[in-house]
Amino acid sequence: MFAVNKNKIFLIVLFILISTYSIFGQNVGNIYKSNRFTKPETYEKIKTKFSIKNYVKVAENENIELLIDPETTSLRVMDKRTNYVWGDVLENENAYLKLNDSWKAISKSVLMIEYYNERGIMAVKGSAEKSTEKSFIEIPNGITFNINFKDIGISIDFSILLEDNALTFKLNSTDISEEKEFLLGSVVFAPFFGSTVEDEIDGYIFVPDGPGALIRFSSVAHYTNWFEKRVYGKDYSIENLTVPNDLRASRPNDFLREEPTVLMPVYGIVHGVKQNGMFGVVDSGEEYASIVAYPSGVLTDYNRAGVKFLYRQKYLQPTSRSGAGVQIVQKDKNNFNAELKLFFLVNNSADYIGMAKFYRTEFSEKLFGELEDNRDHENAHMQLALTIIASDIEKKLIGYNTKSITNVEEMESIIKALMENGVDNLKIFIEGWQEDGIHGNRISRLSFEDEIGGKIPLQNLAEGNTHNVYELCLVDNVTKVNARQININREVGINLSQSSIFEERDNQDLWLNRFYYTNIKLSSKYIKEKSKKLADLGFSYIAIKEYGSKLYGDMRFNNEFPRNEALLMVEETLNYVKEKGLNIYFFSPNSYAWKYSRGIIETPMNNSQYLFETDTVPFLQIVLSGKIEYYTPYINNSFFSKTNILKAIEYGAYPSFIITWVDNYVIKETPLWDYPSTKFEDWEQEILKIYQEMSEALNPVLDSKIIDRTVLEPGIVKVDYENGRSVMVNYTQNSFIYGDIFLQPLSYEGFKNKDLDFGDGEL
Repeated sequence: MFAVNKNKIFLIVLFILISTYSIFGQNVGNIYKSNRFTKPETYEKIKTKFSIKNYVKVAENENIELLIDPETTSLRVMDKRTNYVWGDVLENENAYLKLNDSWKAISKSVLMIEYYNERGIMAVKGSAEKSTEKSFIEIPNGITFNINFKDIGISIDFSILLEDNALTFKLNSTDISEEKEFLLGSVVFAPFFGSTVEDEIDGYIFVPDGPGALIRFSSVAHYTNWFEKRVYGKDYSIENLTVPNDLRASRPNDFLREEPTVLMPVYGIVHGVKQNGMFGVVDSGEEYASIVAYPSGVLTDYNRAGVKFLYRQKYLQPTSRSGAGVQIVQKDKNNFNAELKLFFLVNNSADYIGMAKFYRTEFSEKLFGELEDNRDHENAHMQLALTIIASDIEKKLIGYNTKSITNVEEMESIIKALMENGVDNLKIFIEGWQEDGIHGNRISRLSFEDEIGGKIPLQNLAEGNTHNVYELCLVDNVTKVNARQININREVGINLSQSSIFEERDNQDLWLNRFYYTNIKLSSKYIKEKSKKLADLGFSYIAIKEYGSKLYGDMRFNNEFPRNEALLMVEETLNYVKEKGLNIYFFSPNSYAWKYSRGIIETPMNNSQYLFETDTVPFLQIVLSGKIEYYTPYINNSFFSKTNILKAIEYGAYPSFIITWVDNYVIKETPLWDYPSTKFEDWEQEILKIYQEMSEALNPVLDSKIIDRTVLEPGIVKVDYENGRSVMVNYTQNSFIYGDIFLQPLSYEGFKNKDLDFGDGEL
C-alpha cells in the first residue's frame, strides 16, 4: 500500500514538473520577449476612419487643416501631406455607445476639466456638455475658445494656433475664472483626440517612462490602473512621499528601488508605424503637468493619451499631533501658463524613433543650449565611469566614527591599474570625500575627510592627469540627506501640510531609515558656495546627486516658494556653477538640467514594467546620442548579465561601476551595507573585459547620433548611426544571418554598408 502511494506521489510530482516546464520552460532565455525589450513592427497599412463632413474649417496652412464641430467643440485635423484625418470618436461605434452621457460628452470635447465641489469631492466635465456655454472666434492662424461651465461657475478662455505641422494649445492662468464654491483641479486639452478603439488599427502610445515605453493598441484588458506620472517626478511640497514600489507585502521594503520617473515633457501616438504620428510636447507649464495614457479597458474601450495640467491637488491637513488628518484641497491654484504643442509626423518620422529625432533637433536649444564640445573626436575612445566610495560613517557600540573605505593612495592604484591595461578615458567619481563621508558630512559647508588623505592629496590627484586620461569628479548630494547632515528644524523643506518633507522605510531597525529633503533655497545656496570654493581650489568637475532629478517647492506658511519658482532657481544655480568653470555631471537628471550637463550617470535602461506597457524603447538615448555622454546603471549592482551588457551596447550607453578598495564585509556596519559586491580586486578583470568588449562595439560610433533602430525579429536589433555605421545585437540563443553577416548567439556585430569592418562581440 505504501509503495503504491509512493508511486502515485512520484507520478503527481513528475506531472507537476513537466507541466511547469511546458508552461514556463519555453521562456527561459527568452527575456527579450518581455516588456523590457522591443517587439518587431508589423507595418500594417491603415486608413483613417474619420471624415471632415459637417466640420468647419477654422485654420489652414501648407501642411494641415484644423476643423471643429461648433456644437460639440470636437476637433478634426487633416494632414494634407497624406490626407490622413485625425479625430476623437465616432457616434456609431460600439465603444462610444457603451459610454454614459457624461463620457460621451467628454469624448467629443476640446476641453476636459476636473473640479472639486464644496466637500472636496472631484468630478469631471467636458466642453461638449449641452449645459456648457461655448463660443469661439477665428483669429489669424487659429481660434480662441470661451468655455463657460455655468453650473459650477468656472470659465476658461484658451486658444489653438496652427504652426507649420503643429497645433499649439495655449491657456494663460489669468484666463481662468472661478465664481462659485467649486474649484478647478486640472485641465486636459482634447482628451480623446488621436484615440483608437481596442486593436482596430496597428499602432501604439509612447510614454516617456524611464528610457521610453510603448503601450501597443490591443483588445480590452481589465487593467486596474492607467499610466499617470508627473513630469519631473513628484512635487514633494504637496504630494505624499511614499517609499517607491511599495509591494503591500509583509516583508520589509529595504531593497526596493525607486521606479523610473518622467524626465521629459513629451508623449506620442502612432497610427500605423511609419505612416501617421502625433507627438506632444509641453512647452510651458511642464512643472505642473502629468503625462496620462489609458489603454483599452481602463474606463473606456479607447486607447488614448494626453497631458493633464494640474491647478490644484489634495493634501493632508493634520488634525492631531499623532499625524492623523484629513484630505483637503489647495486653496490657491497653481499660477502658470499652459502650452501644449501637437506635432503631426508622417512616413519615416511617424514612430518613436522619428519623434526622438524630431525632439533632439527641433528643441535642441531648449534641451542642450550651447553645450561646449571640446572632445577630441579623432582620437576618441569610449569612456568608463568609475564611482569610488572614499568614506562613510560606521556604527559603533556607542556612537559612530568615520570609516576610510578607499583612500587617495588606493584611488591612485586603481587608476594606474586600469590605465596600464588599456583604459585611457576614465571618469572617476569620488563619493564620501567630505568630512564624515557620504552620510555624515554637513551639507552646509565644504570639508575634506582626513582619513582618506584630506584636501591636498585630492587636489594633487585631480591635477596629476597630465595626459588627459581621466577626469576626477567630486560627488555631492545636498538634497536628500539624513538628520546627521542638517539641522532638521531649520534646513528641511516644508510641505503644504506644514510638515517636514521626508521619506521613510518600513524597517525601523535600519540605522538610517529616514531621509529628509533640504529646503530648495538652501540646497541651491550650498551648491553655489561649494562650487565657487572648489573652483578656487583647482577642481574642474562636480557630480550633483538628486538636485537635478528632484523638483519640489517649499510651502512654509507666509513664505511659499512654489515649484515653478523652484525650477527657475535650479536653472539659475546650475548656470552659476557652469560659469564658475566647473563641468557638471548629473544622476538621471530631468531635461531642464541637460543644457548644463557634461554627462549623465545612471541613465534609465528599463521602464516601470506596468502590465499594459508592452515594450521598452531607447527614446531617451536617441535624444541624447551625439549630444551628451550617458552611462549605464552600476553594472556590478544589478546590471550584470550578458543581456544587460548587450542592451548597453544597443542603447549606446557607456559602462559604469561602483567600487571600493576594501571588501564588503568591512563596510557592513555602515549605511552601505546593502551593496553586494564592490571590491576593486574582485572586479578588476571583469571591468577590463567589459570595457574591451563595449569599446570594440561603441568606439566606431562614438559621439555619433542614432538615426534609426529596427527590430528585425524578436531579439535581433539593428541600430544605425549618423556616421554611416551600424551595430546589430542578438539577444537570442540562436545565430542570425543578415546579408553576409553571421551573428552569433548573445553577441553583437558592427558594420558599415553591410561589410563587417570592426568588432566581433561575442559575450
